[in-house]
Amino acid sequence: MKFTRQQTITTSNKSLFLLLLFAFTQFQLSAATFAFYEQKPFNDQSLQGCVNPSYPLIEEKYESSLIDADKIDIQSNGTIFLKGDVLIGFTGGKMNASSATYVQNQNYVKDIQNGNINHSGNSFKFSTGSLEQDSGNLGLINGKAYLRERNLLINFQSLNGNLEQNLEFKNTSLSSCSNTSEGWEIKANKILINNQSERGYIHNLTLKALGKTILKLPYLPFPATTKRLSGFLEPELNLGSDGVDLYTPYFWVISNESDLTIAPRALKDRGVGFETNYRYLTKSNSKNFFDLLFFPKDKKFRKQYDLDDHDRWAFRLKEKRSLSKISTSIDWAKSSDSMVLLDLPSSHTSIANQRDHYLLQSISANILLENFSASITRQGFQSLNPFIANGYIKKPEVNIEYKKYTHSLSYFAKANYADFDINRNKYLPPNTLKNNQTGKRLITEIGVETTYALSYFDLSINGLLINKKYNLDDSKTPHKTTSIPSIEVKISSLLKQPSQQSLAILVPEIVYQKTNYTNQSRDPIFDLHQNNFGNLNRLNTRYFFGKDRVPDTEFVLARLKWQKKISNDARLNIQLIKKNELESSKVINKMLNNTFEKDNQIGTNIYFDNQIIRTYIEANFSQKRNELNFGKTGIEIKLPETRLSFSRNFQTNIPLLNYKNEIDFAEFSIEKLISNGYKLIGGLSKDLDSNKNLETYFGFSFENCCLTFKVYASDKRLSEYNLLEYQAQQFNNNADWKKLIEVENKSRINFEFELKGLTGINKRVNSFFSNTFSNL
Repeated sequence: MKFTRQQTITTSNKSLFLLLLFAFTQFQLSAATFAFYEQKPFNDQSLQGCVNPSYPLIEEKYESSLIDADKIDIQSNGTIFLKGDVLIGFTGGKMNASSATYVQNQNYVKDIQNGNINHSGNSFKFSTGSLEQDSGNLGLINGKAYLRERNLLINFQSLNGNLEQNLEFKNTSLSSCSNTSEGWEIKANKILINNQSERGYIHNLTLKALGKTILKLPYLPFPATTKRLSGFLEPELNLGSDGVDLYTPYFWVISNESDLTIAPRALKDRGVGFETNYRYLTKSNSKNFFDLLFFPKDKKFRKQYDLDDHDRWAFRLKEKRSLSKISTSIDWAKSSDSMVLLDLPSSHTSIANQRDHYLLQSISANILLENFSASITRQGFQSLNPFIANGYIKKPEVNIEYKKYTHSLSYFAKANYADFDINRNKYLPPNTLKNNQTGKRLITEIGVETTYALSYFDLSINGLLINKKYNLDDSKTPHKTTSIPSIEVKISSLLKQPSQQSLAILVPEIVYQKTNYTNQSRDPIFDLHQNNFGNLNRLNTRYFFGKDRVPDTEFVLARLKWQKKISNDARLNIQLIKKNELESSKVINKMLNNTFEKDNQIGTNIYFDNQIIRTYIEANFSQKRNELNFGKTGIEIKLPETRLSFSRNFQTNIPLLNYKNEIDFAEFSIEKLISNGYKLIGGLSKDLDSNKNLETYFGFSFENCCLTFKVYASDKRLSEYNLLEYQAQQFNNNADWKKLIEVENKSRINFEFELKGLTGINKRVNSFFSNTFSNL
């Protein structure tokens, strides 16, 4: 075994509850460190102040030919008797003892008393034993071994084997704890360590945690290194609304650039399936993966829906490659039905989270030159809501762009061609689609910008001409080309106030923008995207809901930006906006099916952060309607023992969302170190409009220098759909919809544990935490 640095561990605190649920895991523990990239040595507790006095000091330099002792007696047959402070060096290590006999012609040391062998960073302390210098064969009696890379201490009655190959410990105990009554310990008849495969095997073991026996097994493998190795990872046990949910993942190292995790999964109310996660690197060093979830014969799905095909599955392939100026990208996901990822949430795959509305299905190729770029894309979506259509497929979409920058003049030309077809949702009846139009669309843009650096400010004038042309498949009347010109004039300045420890920047701006009105009601809507912060806050958005609607606008906007770097770890940004619309937008009123007069708006954006606090607030207010268009606020506090975060998001005028066209929800999370290694975790996501909790989680964890344990419960409010009833009926009132859509609470209790030094640390962050309770 090859080792690089010494680590130290100790333990403290008593808690029986930490490993009670370990008894459920009658499976092999981790035989691999689930880390795709090289990380710090395993369990570097020295950084946390964990010191184990049982760990010996390891010397890194040895003199292989050195023999020394207080008393040396050389016999005529070549045997050398050594006594008092004996030191013998050999390849890769050294041996210390109180006395020993050295057979010179055989390079063999026997009758070693009170010996200590250091080899390749490991230590073997024993009462009596023997050692062959050349081969590394040894036999030791009554001792203690220290395996530094895993920080493991092994007490043994006998040890036989070879330092470079195999070691066999008999009548032994294993732990990483200085005080096993406050941590964990394994007693076993035999422990085998293969130094070539870097694996260990424990036979006939008894596991004790906090001084109590909690598990007995006939056999248990474990990794003897922190390197990526193939083998079983820790099982994962959850209790949810679908019953007991058990994963038993296996990790397979394929190469230095790829690995595969296969996780058989048993879910009480649904049956048995599996999940896989294949990861690999390409030359672009992008993190590529292929995830698959497969549940054949879902019992609950078969009971709810009398379908011939009740296999549930989903997959996602994400990959990027690059070669010189050319790059390719694939992000393709598909599922057997719209609800499989809601019914079978996963912490091992990254296909989608429970907030996603669509699965992306995209393949693209791009070329990027100095002033020219081009791309071709095939793009579609699969809805994760059975009542929302899948939308259109672009097959293909072609983008071409040429741009040129000079000191005072810049210009560009763009062309976007797309061929749209319908990607149908098999659960939706055909007559539910509002728009069945298909066809081709060509959009060209020509823009020019000129800038002037005047005495106290900069002046820029930007002109843009957009042309749209449609060729619809079912239309006998040719579509006319739509031309939409726009102009923008901006006056801005940059003022600086530097000092020795801080820097302040003030940027005032005045913008005038006008886009001519063009009737676009006959144009279809192929790509509908809600990426803006409310339809009335059109500050930088050229397009309204994709490229099919360009709003007519005329407004004057004043913006004041102030940025202050207070110190190396603190900064403050403030932005104030005043916008006066000179004309109302006919295009937007047509889209919203409403009449909004021209408006005056004020907005603000404030951001501050340092090492302890991060906070922000954004808002846009309509002065004429006397209401808030949108607002976002959040705060995150990081203290030595507490981490708090809160965020809220309010937004209005979102067509097709609900009859109010608004959303209003908040999220809160907390992590609190209590005492003696315990930590409290909790979070809440709430819809303030309906006053309903969307998602909650709560739990606690414990960690000392010897073991880790976590238990937390989560609850999600999801919609449950009756697809057969939906396909069979026409709905005329809200009562019909209430019968169709019911609210289902999906609860889940999760357990995680780690015996430090024995089980491989799992660097995977649970999808529940990575995909939810983030600042909005």
